[in-house]
Amino acid sequence: MSAPTFDLGSSEAPAEVVASRLETDIIGWLATVRRDGRLHAVPVWFLWWDGRVLVMSEPNTVKVANVRRDPAALFHLHADATGNGIVVLNGTAAISDRSFTEWLPQLRAAYSTKYADAMVNFGMGLDAIAEQYSTVIELTPQSLTAW
Repeated sequence: MSAPTFDLGSSEAPAEVVASRLETDIIGWLATVRRDGRLHAVPVWFLWWDGRVLVMSEPNTVKVANVRRDPAALFHLHADATGNGIVVLNGTAAISDRSFTEWLPQLRAAYSTKYADAMVNFGMGLDAIAEQYSTVIELTPQSLTAW
């Protein structure tokens, strides 16, 4: 599904493990920079796609405003109960020139599979989600910390 632009492995985490987490974890955390320099971190649904993290968002959120102003961003996955399983991608974010609806032909199968249960619990189908969460944030990783 995804073709990373750099090695996803580290001395303490094999690339296959990191890629698997990026493809299967349901929630990640996106951190962006506020106007005053403070960080803003929020849990998000995401797809790992062609070496980038794609986050779909409502257009008028703090994270979208932050990315429009400053591309610095960080994305991470939770640790396991022992404090291991860390995946942190540091990179640059941009607002896609395509809406989520425009991305759907490419993303429908992957998103529907990954978030099937979550969409049922959320009470919205994919087309409705694509309309409401129309802004796509693309985070391109520049470095990885993983263990």
